[in-house]
Amino acid sequence: MKKLRNNCSGQVLILSAMAIAFIIISTIVYVYTTSQPLPSADDSYEAAAFIRNVKLGSRNMMIGCLANISHGGSPSVLEANLERWRNFVEELYYLGGCDFNFTLCEDGPYSSGVWISWGTSGSGVTSAKSDFLMNLTDRNVEVTVDYSINITTSISVSAVSKWQSGYQEINVTIHVENEGEPALAKNITVYYQTKFGDWRDAGLLEDYLLEDFGNGTYIGHFTVFAPRVDNSGIMVKCYDRREIYVQASTNAVDI
Repeated sequence: MKKLRNNCSGQVLILSAMAIAFIIISTIVYVYTTSQPLPSADDSYEAAAFIRNVKLGSRNMMIGCLANISHGGSPSVLEANLERWRNFVEELYYLGGCDFNFTLCEDGPYSSGVWISWGTSGSGVTSAKSDFLMNLTDRNVEVTVDYSINITTSISVSAVSKWQSGYQEINVTIHVENEGEPALAKNITVYYQTKFGDWRDAGLLEDYLLEDFGNGTYIGHFTVFAPRVDNSGIMVKCYDRREIYVQASTNAVDI
C-alpha cells in the first residue's frame, strides 16, 4: 500500500469548507429539481424524495463534522453544524411545513454525540451518533420520520516480535472498520517504540512493507536492529477513505 503523508495543518478548515460546499451544492440541486412544475406530481412522492435527500445530507454532514473533530477540531462543531443543517432543511420543504430536530447521543461512552477512544490496548474508535425527527405537513401529506445515524471509524491492532541474531522482526496486523464493517484506509502509518521510549516511523526503514488485503486488513512487516526491546510498543495512525482519523497502540508479543 502506498503510504501518503498527511499534513494536518489547515485540514480542519478545509474539511469544514468541503462539508459546507457539499451541502450548499446539494441544496441548490435539490431545490431546482423539486421546484420544477410537474403536472402529475404526487405530493407523497415529493415528500419521500425530500426525506431521502435529508437523510443523505444528514449522514454526510456528520461524516464531515467527525473528520473535522478527529483532525483536532472542537467536538462542539457537530452540534453547531447540525443546527445549521436543521435550519436549511426546514426552509427547503416548499410543499408545506417541516419541523426537523436532532438529539445528540449522551449514552456512555458518548458525550454531546461524540466518542473518541484512542487506547493502548490495541483498539481505537472515532465515532459520532445522533437521532433525528422530522415532521412534514401539507394539504395532502402528513409524515413523521425518525432515524438514527452512527458514523464510526475503528481499528484494531496486534503485533508479534521475533528476535534473531542482532535484529528483531516485527509483524503488525491492522483491521479497519466503518460502522462495524471492513473498510479501506486512505493512509496508515506504523510507529515502533525504541528502548529509550521515543516513537519512530517504521515507514522510514528500508525493509518496511505494508500489505493491503483489500478487505480492511493490513499487515506491516519491518526489522529493527539492536538494542533489543522486549514487548515493543507499537502505534498505528490511520485515516479512512472519509478522512476520519483514528489511532491505537499496543505491545508486540515476543515469540
